[in-house]
Amino acid sequence: MRNNRGFSLVEMLVSSTILLIIIISIYFLISTTQTIHLSEGRKLDMNQAARAFEQMVCDNIRGAGSILSLLHTPTFVGSPVPFTGIYPLNNTSFPDGIMLASGDPKGVTEATAPFVAGSSPTTISVTTVVDPDDALLTAWHKDDIGMIARAEGYYMFKVTATPATTDTSLTIRATPVYYSGLLNTTNYNDLIDEHNSDANKKGNAYTYATDSPVIRLEYFNIFLTKVENGVRILTLTTDTEGVGDILNTSITDTRGVPIFTNIEDIQFEYVTKDTPPEFWASIATIGTSYSDPCSSSASATCTSFISQFTSRNISAVRVYVLFKTEEEVNKPQGSGIEFSRPVMGDIASAIIPVGRFHYSYMRYEVATRNYLILY
Repeated sequence: MRNNRGFSLVEMLVSSTILLIIIISIYFLISTTQTIHLSEGRKLDMNQAARAFEQMVCDNIRGAGSILSLLHTPTFVGSPVPFTGIYPLNNTSFPDGIMLASGDPKGVTEATAPFVAGSSPTTISVTTVVDPDDALLTAWHKDDIGMIARAEGYYMFKVTATPATTDTSLTIRATPVYYSGLLNTTNYNDLIDEHNSDANKKGNAYTYATDSPVIRLEYFNIFLTKVENGVRILTLTTDTEGVGDILNTSITDTRGVPIFTNIEDIQFEYVTKDTPPEFWASIATIGTSYSDPCSSSASATCTSFISQFTSRNISAVRVYVLFKTEEEVNKPQGSGIEFSRPVMGDIASAIIPVGRFHYSYMRYEVATRNYLILY
């Protein structure tokens, strides 16, 4: 009977304590492994976004600019056109934006009659719609986006019907894809109205004279940042139909398509062909400080800044991007870890508490293709 006795209370307490220690150790091992897995997954997503950003944004910058030369019709020689394929949307206290387009050399023609914008236009009379390399083909097709320009602005339209080779007009959608002066949001402005002789008229309220250049665009993209639920998102807009403010989230049909989330900051800097080159963020006193050249529409520095683009004087665009991961809510705050953000364009360096985020800083320099083909 003495050999059939059970465990003593001390034995039970010791074994329970050992088991509890094992369970707690396994729990912390699983929890730590899960935290590391989620953290590394967020970092991987951030790094993949950085690679996709390079392909989408930097490749667009590299391909923009062929439209520069295509605006040089006899009417406009000597008169700078404010949109030249690369247009800056710079800010001093918010991520920058950029407007990019590329023109198709085959789809270049001229208006043969005045085009009155803003009055539900449906056609643009042009010299030719024929492909210059093949008289049996047209350079224009349904759903193509084109642009008609004047000395102080531009109007982008969408073709609604493929013309015949014998046609001398383009049938277009009544609502423009975009027009100079449309962009006027809380953080962005395309500055065209400020430089017009009549600041009350925008690109959709002007008459585009005979001989105004008409160009088919290979692409037209606007990259802007907006904030949703406290998160900065980089958006891509290709058509602003029905949208008065393309970043107004209360408009349901906005064409500002989110492409990258958690963009902490993005800044663009423009390198001129001057010797030595100047570096334009908003505007720079070389090697010292930055200021906003376009805080006043009459500012001489703003006019100088914009003229760099209209005179095809930009040799490269520097892109600074600061990505961050999604918030790791399962990670305790107050780690004391900090991220040292370097100078980004006209934004000074800063120390950022990491907290529940990870950061990745990228810098690109993209050469532009400023074609000089006269026709």
